[in-house]
Amino acid sequence: MDTSKVCGFLTASFLLLVLLGDPTAACSCAHRHPQSAYCYADVVIRGKFVGVSKQQVNISIGEPVWWMRHEIKTTKVYKGPEEMQDVRFLHTPAMESLCGYEHKGPLKGEEYVIAGMLEGDRAMITACSFIEPWSQLSFAQKRGLSSDYSKGCNCTVVPCNSMPCSITSDNQCLWTDGIMSRIWDGFQAKRLACLPRGESTGLCTWQSLSTQGPGSLRKILLRQ
Repeated sequence: MDTSKVCGFLTASFLLLVLLGDPTAACSCAHRHPQSAYCYADVVIRGKFVGVSKQQVNISIGEPVWWMRHEIKTTKVYKGPEEMQDVRFLHTPAMESLCGYEHKGPLKGEEYVIAGMLEGDRAMITACSFIEPWSQLSFAQKRGLSSDYSKGCNCTVVPCNSMPCSITSDNQCLWTDGIMSRIWDGFQAKRLACLPRGESTGLCTWQSLSTQGPGSLRKILLRQ
């Protein structure tokens, strides 16, 4: 593994934790709508976790660190560069304080949708990455991954964490799923996407991904 790239990734993670608080504390993740997770990611795939190994990486500052490498059997690529059409490995820090991802499901079990970042030619994930069982996604979320989320990457989903909430531009949509219950996997996350309204207006609005005819349904299922 390219240790200079690893060093940069770990240093950035450490500095973020220093800014947020105690670097020995557990990782804290911001809420992210599935559309935002798709748009911000460099690579989005569907696949199965089939193995994991631990690697020691020597960096120029401090003691050597451990790096976890998850082996993946990719079944579908929703987003990624041409050379990343068969992702085989996902890398993550082994340290919880650096937001390392720990796969708690069985290996060679069910399929997951995974949104990751690229560091050079390697796919990276953390505890804050969007990693969800495929079977638990709603039909609208599956449709979003297959076709519609990419249309809204110039729009911005803004979480409403406490009242009063507001948006500051026409390309923003206010996400209020968790304002009362603190459960963010609600109606807007499961059924809606923040998409442009018209081609040149610059206006984005919440739009349903659930309503469509039988012909469109068949096309989406075939793409999956």
